[in-house]
Amino acid sequence: MSILDRKLRRDLWAMRAQVLSVALLLGAGVAVLIGSVSTYLSLRTAQEEYYRTSRFADLWVELERAPSTVSATIAALPGVGIAEPRVVKDVRVEWERSDLSVAGAIVSLPRPGQPSLNRLDRVKGRWLDPARLDEVLVNAGFASTWGVNPGDTIRVILNGRVETFRIAGIVHSPEYIYAARPGNPLPDDRTFVVLWANDDAVAAAFDMKGAFNNLVLTLAPGASALAVAAQVDAQLDRYGGRGAYERRDQASHRFLADELAEQRTLAIFVPVIFFGIASFLLNVLIGRLVDAQREQIAALKALGFPSMPIAMHYLKLVGSICALGAVLGVPAGHWYALSMIEAYRPFFRFPDLPLTMPMWVPMLAIGAGAAMAAAGALAAVRRVLRLKPAEALRSETPAAFSRAIVGPTLPPAVKMTIRGLLGRPVRSLLTIFGLAFAVPMVVLGLFWWDALDYMVQVQFDGIERADAVVTFTDPRSSRSLREIASLDGVSLVEGQRIVPVRLRAGNRTYRLVLTGIAPDSELRVPRTASLQPAAIPADGIILSKGLAERLGVVPGDDILVETLEGRRQTRTAAVVSLIEDVLGYSAYMNRVALNRLMREDDLVSQAALRVDPKHADAVWKRLAERPRVLATSVKRVWLQLFNEKVAAVVTIAAVVLTLFGVIIAVGVVYNSARVSLQERAWELASLRILGFTRAEVSRILLAELAIATGIAIPLGLAMAQGIVTVLMTLRSNESFTIPPVVSPATFATAALVVLGAGVGSALLVRRRIDRLDLVAVLKTRD
Repeated sequence: MSILDRKLRRDLWAMRAQVLSVALLLGAGVAVLIGSVSTYLSLRTAQEEYYRTSRFADLWVELERAPSTVSATIAALPGVGIAEPRVVKDVRVEWERSDLSVAGAIVSLPRPGQPSLNRLDRVKGRWLDPARLDEVLVNAGFASTWGVNPGDTIRVILNGRVETFRIAGIVHSPEYIYAARPGNPLPDDRTFVVLWANDDAVAAAFDMKGAFNNLVLTLAPGASALAVAAQVDAQLDRYGGRGAYERRDQASHRFLADELAEQRTLAIFVPVIFFGIASFLLNVLIGRLVDAQREQIAALKALGFPSMPIAMHYLKLVGSICALGAVLGVPAGHWYALSMIEAYRPFFRFPDLPLTMPMWVPMLAIGAGAAMAAAGALAAVRRVLRLKPAEALRSETPAAFSRAIVGPTLPPAVKMTIRGLLGRPVRSLLTIFGLAFAVPMVVLGLFWWDALDYMVQVQFDGIERADAVVTFTDPRSSRSLREIASLDGVSLVEGQRIVPVRLRAGNRTYRLVLTGIAPDSELRVPRTASLQPAAIPADGIILSKGLAERLGVVPGDDILVETLEGRRQTRTAAVVSLIEDVLGYSAYMNRVALNRLMREDDLVSQAALRVDPKHADAVWKRLAERPRVLATSVKRVWLQLFNEKVAAVVTIAAVVLTLFGVIIAVGVVYNSARVSLQERAWELASLRILGFTRAEVSRILLAELAIATGIAIPLGLAMAQGIVTVLMTLRSNESFTIPPVVSPATFATAALVVLGAGVGSALLVRRRIDRLDLVAVLKTRD
């Protein structure tokens, strides 16, 4: 073993605490990068593979009723690959295990079993027997939630008639990876079920023999989706066609695409921010660590060691720290990615969602971290090697420093503290920025809980103020609200008209449901950006801010409203104002104006209820027994869903980022203090020899650390708010808007973590100052 290798072993052992803390810092950065990128790649790979193997459609069309022969005409259109007609209807399910009414959709399947497009993936059981009309397949989400197995029975209300089906199998469908009832932003496997039955059974139940009301298509290679959609619309308009729409408007795909876009943003920017800060801190710490060995480097050079072996020695030191960081970071990143995927499984129902972690991901993380550390080490080594050995063996020449800055009356210890900070401005700034960057590391993990609390407060306390929302099977007269109001425990009922529409502004379109509410609505209150109730105009439309930006309109502009229900109506409406939403996009009109647009009487599609909690269970049961009630959405269940679905996914990321942020913060503060002590050990020992007490010597060094921390914390808090705002702006999507809200408690926690790390480090440094071997330190340069 060479002399330098023995020195390496000795240095690693002597600096073991610093080596471990720097390795933890690098490991945290590596873990975040591996976990975030692997989670995104896993979701994207699962989506692409499932879409490919299931022949996921490119276009969908809903219509009233068309003869089956029309599908052949559409299949022959230029640009159409495969056109497959089917019957899709909303149904209600009598499910005794649920206190709430269970809604669903039933989809016809051609004989023998598998459709040409949107093919199913069987999990349990068998395919439908073509000879039997009393069998159904059930989606895996509902089956796993309720413990449904093949052979069980399910009672379905088809067109007003109750029929009992036997469950033949459990399946996944590419159309219901994210299985949410239309109009609901979250999947609810407890009260929403998807059924597939033989086409004869569905057609007979809904009087659709020889007809279809839903069409799915693929595009021929090179075909334009818009051009094909226009041709299809022209063919189906006379049959009540509601306009062909692409994948981006298909509910499940839209949410999955939004989540993938968000994951792509988070997979790029969070690791870049997190890893970038960690790498910067690594660079600074390694550089200062090597700088502190200036005299040893000079001594080696004076003894005849060439520059290259000395540089290689420090690269080996860096390599050893990076290797330890990789050993810690790669398994942690693997665990992080697996945890995120497990959290996504109940959210996105893929047949298979394996972890995708290609080798280049950990190699990239380790390589980037090693490069930053090596750059810091080599820059410091190069600075020392440029000096002549005799010069390098001497202490650094104090920087020019004007006595006017500190004044003649200050005590010597104070002067030395100020001189230590201002005399080496670059080093002081790097220390301050290093400490400041530790604050966003903690905030990046903690602020997610603030954002979720804010979302719940705005959406479920401010906007959706009803205890429950009842959806009717079809639009009903507003007089039907009286029946619900007469139920014991119901204190307030408000009717809402829900109409699926397509909004058009120039060449931009968007499909959603338009909600008509009363101007004095108490149970659904759209909010402005300042969270004040938005006035519902007598005429005109109000839009989510995000939706207005997507359509490229502002208040005062006109947009075209095309209704997709009943008699297709088209009308120009003025955008009156913009509102804030956190769950999806929304659009509102006055209920009277919306019914006037539909050329209908005073109809309602939903009823929002305020219910006495003591009577709530009885009210839900009474509502579930009513044949015209399709579904009842209860706020308590929604909050539970929100916590289970959204908060579960966010919590894992938040816990991991918080933990790593704390590790980085402690590592940075501790290393800054230790390196400062190492750099100034000779000076502090000299002061002790000159008569300074241990306390006075400690105060000089610790005062510098305290001043740097005092400047760094407010700077770090400002940086944290900026980073969170930029990150949330970049991840904004249609499904969820996570606000860049950081509570005072989170700021205080982050500041206290950094402050606590500073105090703990100060105590360790004080202990080391007390144990300084004055003779050994002063003889270092002899």
